[in-house]
Order: sequence, then structure tokens, then C-alpha cells
Amino acid sequence: MKYLLIFLLLFIPISVTPKEESLKEQKQQEARVYRAQGYKLQSIGNINEAMSFYKKAIELDPTYVEAINDLGVAYEALGDLESALAMYKKVLEIDSNYLPVYTNLGFLYEKKGDILNATNYWAKRYELGEEGEYWREVAAQHLLRLGTYPQIKKALQEKEAIRLSKELVYTREQERLKILEEAKLHFDISSNLYLKGDYPQALKEIETALSLNPPNEELKIKMLEFRKKIYIVQTKQEAIALTEGALLDIKKEDFLSAAEKLKNALSAVFSLSKEK
Repeated sequence: MKYLLIFLLLFIPISVTPKEESLKEQKQQEARVYRAQGYKLQSIGNINEAMSFYKKAIELDPTYVEAINDLGVAYEALGDLESALAMYKKVLEIDSNYLPVYTNLGFLYEKKGDILNATNYWAKRYELGEEGEYWREVAAQHLLRLGTYPQIKKALQEKEAIRLSKELVYTREQERLKILEEAKLHFDISSNLYLKGDYPQALKEIETALSLNPPNEELKIKMLEFRKKIYIVQTKQEAIALTEGALLDIKKEDFLSAAEKLKNALSAVFSLSKEK
């Protein structure tokens, strides 16, 4: 019966009282205050004082990875690489997804001349980072310089190829839009000249617009139809003018000139018949 009671006690969940939870939160808050004070001191060069605050923060919250990492940075700043390494590895034991520690380990092992471990931690920092993130790019550059992580060279080459491809697409799109706008401008000028009755210049402008070969099939069809419209109106006017001129020449008995004008008028009328 005694052993059964002990066995049951082992499986009874130990609940945390609200008071204990509140005390834990209070300690965590105090730890953050100590860490902030330590960070402020370290930023002005008071490394030893900063370390005492980091240690107080860790005593209050042993899982406070930011403070443990900061303590490692402080040890490293004092030249104690082994103590710094111990702090960094402790961070990884608590939270393997805390990214700054991979950066610190990469730097530290490079400083020690341990290229293999430096590569390992820079690679982890690169792999766990997000696209475009500053420290991920730093990791990539270190791996490229170390030359011990061939995947990074390939990844950077692919990234550069994508960037160049996007730039090319953008440039081509800008050129396409520029051509389109220029073609539309000539089309508008042609339309205004047509309304004013200046058919030769209107025809010239629409020909210029078409020569640009605008990258819009619908616009090109409209331009072709408009060119045909200008051509028909202009040719009709030429045929009428030639005929009227021929009649005047007949009245003057300049039959040779009249014949030439009638010939040209008939030629114009014949070309119109093919357009219909």
C-alpha cells in the first residue's frame, strides 16, 4: 500500500499556484531591467560592470537567452573566448532558433581560425534567416569568402540571375511603354490634322506611328483603319481636283494637260475602288 501511494504521487501533476506564477513574472521583469542596464553600460565601454548586470539578469531568469548571449559578447570583448563560447552554446541548448548566437559563433570561430566550425555556424545563420535580411546577407558573404560552402556560391549566382532577369523584364516593359506612348502621341497628332483637313500631314503622322510597331494589337488595328480612312479622303480630293483641273484645261483647249490630269484622276479612282 505504501509503494502504491508513492507510485501514484509520482504521476500527480504538480500545479503552479497563481502566486508562484506571479513571482516568476516579477523575476522575469526584473531580469529585463538588469539586462537593459547592462546593455547600456556595455555600449559606453563599461564591460565589467555590464557583465555584473547580465549575471544578475540570468540569476533571476536562467532561460533568458538575450542576457546569456550578451554575457558571451562581453566575455569575447575582454578576450575570454572560451567563456564566450560556453555562453553561446548555452544559448543554443535553451533556444536553437535564437539567430544572433549563430552570428556570434561564426565570428568567434573565424577569430579562432576554426574554419570548419565557422562555416557550420554561418551556414546555419544563412539557412535559418529570411530572404533580404541583413544578417543573412552577412552570413552569405562570410561563407563566400571562406569558400567552404559551395551551395552559397550557387545560391548567390541564382539570386543574381533572378535580379538581372527582373531588371531586364522591367527595362523591356519601360521600353514597351515608351514606344506605346510615342505611337499614341503620333496617332493623336494625326487625328487632329485630319480634323483640320491637312490630310498629307495626317497621313505622315499615322505612318510614323505605325513604323514604331506599337506593342498593342488593338491599337495597331485602329491605326491601320485610320490610315485607310485618311488615304481614301485624300485620294478622293486629289481625284476631284484633277478632274476639275482637266475641265478647266478643256475649256482652255489645253487638251494635252487635260488628258494627263484625267489620266491621273482615273488612276486615283481606280486605286479607291480597290480599297472598298
